[in-house]
Formats: sequence, C-alpha cells, structure tokens
Amino acid sequence: MNLEMVPIEIVGLKDDLNPVLQTLRNLECVHIDELNDAPQVSARPLSLDRNTLNHQEELSYLLARVEGLMDILGCPDYTEGIPIEEADLSELRSSLDELGPKMRALSERQAELQSRLTLLPRYEATLRKLLPIIPPSVHDPKNTSIGMLVSRVNVGVLDSIASQILDLTGGRAEVVSSDVDTSTRAMFTVFPRDFTAEIEALLGQEDVARLRLPDELSGGPPDAALLALQRQLAAIPSEIKDINRQLAGLAAEWSEKLAGWQAALLDEIDANSILPRLGETDMAFVIAGWVPAVQLDRVRSTLQEDIGEAILVRQLPKTPTMKNLAPVLLRNPAPARPFESLVKLLALPRYGHIDPTRLMAFFLPIFFGMILGDIGYGALLLAISLWLMRRFRRGVAHDILIILAMGSTWAVVFGILYGELFGTLGEKLGLNPLWFDRASAENVAGLMVMTLLIGSVHVTLGLILGIWEGIKDRSRRHLLERGGMLVGLIALFLIVGVLAKLLPDSLMTPSLAALIIGIALLGASLGWLGILMGPIEFIGLVGNILSYLRIAAIGLASVYLAKVANDVAGIAGNIIVGVILAVLIHSLNLVLGAFSPTIHSLRLHYVEFFRKFYEGGGRPYVPYRRRTT
Repeated sequence: MNLEMVPIEIVGLKDDLNPVLQTLRNLECVHIDELNDAPQVSARPLSLDRNTLNHQEELSYLLARVEGLMDILGCPDYTEGIPIEEADLSELRSSLDELGPKMRALSERQAELQSRLTLLPRYEATLRKLLPIIPPSVHDPKNTSIGMLVSRVNVGVLDSIASQILDLTGGRAEVVSSDVDTSTRAMFTVFPRDFTAEIEALLGQEDVARLRLPDELSGGPPDAALLALQRQLAAIPSEIKDINRQLAGLAAEWSEKLAGWQAALLDEIDANSILPRLGETDMAFVIAGWVPAVQLDRVRSTLQEDIGEAILVRQLPKTPTMKNLAPVLLRNPAPARPFESLVKLLALPRYGHIDPTRLMAFFLPIFFGMILGDIGYGALLLAISLWLMRRFRRGVAHDILIILAMGSTWAVVFGILYGELFGTLGEKLGLNPLWFDRASAENVAGLMVMTLLIGSVHVTLGLILGIWEGIKDRSRRHLLERGGMLVGLIALFLIVGVLAKLLPDSLMTPSLAALIIGIALLGASLGWLGILMGPIEFIGLVGNILSYLRIAAIGLASVYLAKVANDVAGIAGNIIVGVILAVLIHSLNLVLGAFSPTIHSLRLHYVEFFRKFYEGGGRPYVPYRRRTT
C-alpha cells in the first residue's frame, strides 16, 4: 500500500542551512523537491556563493584523485565512510600529496618496463639477423654505423643509397645488405665519423626506414647493443616483480583509507547535489519536500531541538495538484515485500492509487505452484532457493529467490494434491492424488475448466478494481470501459451457464441484452471508433481469460516430460545409462520448471490482470540521507 505523504516547507536563517541539512540527513525521511515542483512555495532559487562552488569543485577533484589511486592499487569499493570536515580535508590533501608521487613514479616505471618488455624483443630479432653481415670495421672507434630497412619490392633504393655513400666517402665506407625476412631487406653501412652529417643529409632525402634503437642502446656497435638489450630483458621481469611488491604493500597500507575517503567524498558530493533544489529570500533559505505523515512530528521536534526556535516546519495543503506530485513509498507486510520489486519492474504505482503488491503476493505463488505441481521438483527448487538466498542477501535477486521459494512451496502442496513426485514416479511408489490426477486423459477437460474459472475470477477482480480506480479519478472513460467490460463479462458467464444447463433458459434473453449493453458501453469509451473497436476489445477480454489455459498446458507439458524421463530409464536396457538419461531429462525439466511458471505467471499479472486497473507513473520516494550508513 502507499504510505500517506504530506507536503512540507522548511524555512530558516541562511546561517543555519548547513546544520539543518545535517539534521535532515540524519533523519533520513525527508524527500526534498525541486522548488519548481512546489507551487505553494514562494522563493527564488538558491544562489551558491563562490566558497560553496569552490568546495564542490575541490571535492570532485579529490574524488578523482582518490579513485585514480584506487584503480592503480586495485582497491575494492567500501560502503562505509566518515563525514568530511575541513580538518579531514587537510589530512586527505596531505595524504594524497604523499601517496600520489610514489604511485605515479611506480606506475609510470611499471608501464615503461611493460612497454620495453614488448618492444625490445623486436629489436633483438632484427639485431640477430644483422649480426652475420656486420663487418669488423664497426668496432673501430673512428667509425660509425647506420642500419636501414626497406621493403624488398623497393630494393633498388638501397642500391642507389649504397652507391651514393661510396661516392660521398671516396670508397672509405663499407656497405652490406641481407634479407631480414620474406618482405624486408636490411642494409648496414660503416663509415668514418667525419662523414656523419653528409650521410645523414643524404638519408633524409630518401624514403627509407632507419633502424633506430633506444637511446641507451644506440651508442655502440650492434653486437654490443644486442648484449645490452639481452641484459635488460633479463632484468626487467625482476624489476616489475619488485614494483608489484611495492604496489601490494601500498595497497595493504592505503586501501581501507582510500575506500573510506571515496565513500565519504561521494557522500558529501551527493549531499551537496540537492543545493540547487532549494530556494531563498534575502535572509532565509527555503526547503520544499515531502515526509511520511507518521514522521512529521519527529521531523519538526528534531529540527527545533537541533536548531532552535529560528526554524519553521509548515505542513502545506495537499491540493489535487500537489497530490499528483507526491512521491510514492510502498509499505507492505513482510511476506508481500519481495513482490514490490516485481511491481517496480513494471512501474511504480501512482500516489493514492492501488498498490497491487499484496494481490500479486497472493496469486503469483499459487499460479506457480499450480503450473509446476510436483513434490520432487518443488522440494529441489525450494532447497536451491534457500541456499542461494544465503549468497544473495539483499536486492532484487534476493527478492526473486524468496518469491521462487514461496512458489516452490506451493508446488509441493499442489504436487500432493495431484499425486506427483518427479512426474509419474510418485504413482509407481504408491503416491495417490488427494484431489485429481491432472495427467489422466479423463481429467484434462476438468483441469482446463478449472484454469478458465481461475482466469475469470482474476480478470473480474481486476475489472472491479479498475472501476474503483475510475470512480476515484472521476474518469468517465475508465468507468465506461471497465464497467462495460464487467457487464459484458458477467453476461457472458450467464450465457455459458444457460448453455451448460446450469441456469434456467429464461436468463438467456436478459443475458444477451446485458452483453450488448456491455459492449456498447465499452465502445462508448472509445469514441466514434467504438462501433468497430468495442466488439474487438471485448473479444480481446475473452482472449485474456483463455490465456489462463497456459496454467494447465505448461503444467501438463512438465508432467509428460517427467513421464518421458521415467520411461526412458525403464527401457534403456542398461540401468546406468537409463539413470543418466533420466537425470539429464529431469534436470532439464527442473530448469524449465523454474523459469516457465515464473515467466507465465508474471505475464498473467502484467498483461491480463494489471491492465484492467493498474496505471503506473508514480514518483519514487527518495529521502535525503547519507549514501554510507
């Protein structure tokens, strides 16, 4: 059900704004609205001073620094933090200034080493291929050398460069070349240092790739560079390991602090995010919002205790306009509470309108149990649900597991009524149905009739609730539409009763007249198209009821699949093979038994039931509170 909400206005001196917000955060029950959503409040939007804006910017900057360090250290997010005061901010700044440079130096060095570990083997491979063609003159300190790489299709370029180098040095250069791989040819030239500038200028004019080594490897001949490169490759893993050890030590030392600061900063930023919603006058601030009616006195008394008499908490009139803006807070008994998650998956109910949570909590597990209807499958699903609930202790997943456990319990109950234990295995073990055997051909028609009766009751209840909603909304269209459907549906029930000889024939004529009246009322709600659409909509209503046959059909499919599993075990010829096949088929049936009844039970509620009365669109109740509690 929707908890009653009341609109309030809080007015106080600007100097008291921060203490008031602190108190409201501790109360955790005041939903603060945008000023534009409170037409009864007269104030201009709150203007934030430079100090406040600077404080918010600093919090965002500090949060970015903290989260950056947490990413490097691999820290988990914590859910608990401490309030950030000015003294705490000073400590946080100094701690980040201490930790930041250490982390930056280690991470940069780690990235550099990882890059070298990837890049240096490429140089090593090239140098190894060049070693056989390197002339001895490369070791002469008066000489220098240059390596060049070119595609083999452009090998003529190397010949041209070699000729020009020999001409330039008067034959004092040595030029050798060799294929590096199937697509690349390398050329290596050794020449006196006096010709370095001229040869560099020459190569700058040609389209060739220079073999450039890292600076620390480029000072000597290639064979010396190769030895230095190999020493680096051997040393890099141990240096990376040492850096990882240092990072692990920093993580152990700082993870909890960083995560706590992250939570506290997020909490403070979230608290400041409501400031643009507030209003002000020349001397006072104005807060407009909502509070549950049962919490109003507590809010008023707590604010007066904490702030004093210079605070005003005024309850605003709940006009129709304000009522449409009221946030929705659902309150249901504990057994029904998990079903709130399923209702919210569709839409939040409007304030003051029907909350279908309790109705869903009553019908959905029963529908699930009627479909599955097996002691064995129900018991297994119940055990699995209870086990998983210990792993998922909150959230939508926990709610769905509770719902599955409730449905599984009903499956055991209906399994006893149907006499089913893993399909027909119960019959072989002497288990007899307390109600009827739904797998028996002679009972299938009765099972279909039973599901149609359940659908008729469910849809009729939805229409009655829809009429009640139409009366509250004073909606002529809804009254005509849902009233026409209800009148026509009741008339159809009477006609079926007459045709089945359950009611006297004298009711046929008034029933037909009521059916026509109902369709006419339904058509009237649709305007001039109602002449055509009224009968079509009523046929759709009948289709909604027929849709409940899925309760019988899916349940029978599960029974017959279980029967196949049991029969396969008996005719396999080998008992081990038979048992394995039976277990596999039963396992498949168990998975289907978890998903199919859930999906189809939800569909019967969302499509066939809710559409008769339920209109979402409610605003969620979001109290001003701490993120970390």
